[in-house]
Amino acid sequence: MNALIGTATAAPLVRVENLSVGIRGRGGAQILDSVSFEVNPGRITALVGESGAGKSMTTKAILGALDERIFTVSGDIEVCGEDVEALTARARRRYLSSVSALVFQNPTRALNPTMRVGPQIAEAMRFSPSGPRLSREAARERAVELMRQVGIAAPEERYHAYPHQMSGGMKQRAVIAIALSLNPKVLFCDEPTSSLDVTTQALIMDLLDELRERLGIGILFITHDLVLAASRADDVLVLHSGRLVEQLPARHLLEDASMPYTRDLIARVPKPGQALPKPRPLPVLAIEPTSHGCSYAKECALRQDRCATERPPIEELDTEHKVRCWFPIDPAAARAGQEPSEAAAPGTDDIGATRDE
Repeated sequence: MNALIGTATAAPLVRVENLSVGIRGRGGAQILDSVSFEVNPGRITALVGESGAGKSMTTKAILGALDERIFTVSGDIEVCGEDVEALTARARRRYLSSVSALVFQNPTRALNPTMRVGPQIAEAMRFSPSGPRLSREAARERAVELMRQVGIAAPEERYHAYPHQMSGGMKQRAVIAIALSLNPKVLFCDEPTSSLDVTTQALIMDLLDELRERLGIGILFITHDLVLAASRADDVLVLHSGRLVEQLPARHLLEDASMPYTRDLIARVPKPGQALPKPRPLPVLAIEPTSHGCSYAKECALRQDRCATERPPIEELDTEHKVRCWFPIDPAAARAGQEPSEAAAPGTDDIGATRDE
């Protein structure tokens, strides 16, 4: 696999190459189309895009959570050096539970409302097939310590609380404590802050940031919030209609994005004091089976004839920035306020020009 974004020298914790997911049956739609990326130790990799872009489907495919009777999955998936696609379903679940964990979007739904929070954390350690088989007392002590580590105040008391007796932020911290109970090397976080208020969202992101620095875990963070990704992640992957269209360091996202789709998403982020933009129609979940061009061609201001018929490859703009576009936007020109046609990268003179080959 080609080296992807990130400067970490350690082996990637997650390595995905040409991951494709389709729906079985004649004329079955393609949901993910040859997606490739890496998640490195001690780094937060944000997977962004609109609803239906394929973000959650990517995580489900990695974790083997798709029904084989409905979906087809192809490509190479390695987690902590293990080719998980080569494992049986049972061996895959056992292995993944020992090296990774999933933090759900809605903490209220993730917790059992009829069971006290502390015992839920302890139970995850005692009965996991890959767990250390702790005694009841040892699991309780470990659960209290985990609650303390994730910032739950008075953990000895909160151990006996029911979920409804905790705030949304505290419940999400409890969910993270469950995820950490088996010492995972990778966290998959599927919109873990979307159901929280802004203040609590910041606290949870502070916690995730502290965990990846202290424990060296890698985090795949799914979000539709570009500002959150730009301010909290290390690397950003942009999905559109099941295709990876751009990848770059998070610190460069808002200013240096070159894919017209990414620029469109950024332009729709409301500025302070600005009214919310009108909602746009949700994208179709799957790529049209007959489409061989750019998935964004119909909406792109820079589109040319080849965009509708020829699929652009992922190309390097520099060592940390890759884009899938025949006519990427030059970040410097965009910052200078040029129109999209004028800001096209070198090789395009205007909207009707043909790029130099």
